[in-house]
Amino acid sequence: MRSRIINLFLLLLFCYGSSLTHAQEEKYIGLFVYNFTKYFDWPESSKIGDFKIQILGHQSVYEELIKITLGKKVGTQNIVIQNINSLSEVNKCQIVFVGHWQSRYIPEILSKIGTHPTLLITEMEGMLDQGSAINFVIRDGTIKFEMKISNVTAHNLKSDQRIRELAYRVIE
Repeated sequence: MRSRIINLFLLLLFCYGSSLTHAQEEKYIGLFVYNFTKYFDWPESSKIGDFKIQILGHQSVYEELIKITLGKKVGTQNIVIQNINSLSEVNKCQIVFVGHWQSRYIPEILSKIGTHPTLLITEMEGMLDQGSAINFVIRDGTIKFEMKISNVTAHNLKSDQRIRELAYRVIE
């Protein structure tokens, strides 16, 4: 019963967003990032070892994800959250979240990950056009996300139709 209530809350969070204060933003981004693991499918080659999520330039999102993912798995993989402080630390992982102030490094990050199956998530206007698959935006005081399908498939990832329905905006 408790898990149903939690799942309902998360679904409502995805569908309608949440009114934000600055302090809450990191918590909601952390919840979104964790829940994206349920709506995307990585190739079999990425389902070996740990499920790595790297956070570049957003310490508070890193801290929230540590709390949210404690003891959780993606399939059979343990979730490992890595706080990275420089571009040189970006390496093969399943998800990279790039904080607003690090967005200028998107071309270099894309070069480093190449075609590796990595979901690139950002939080700055215009990042879908720069190569991000998911981008957080604030609309009417609510955090929402937009996605670009061609950026998802370019990294050999598949998205569940339900995530497309939950997105604020989808670009093919």
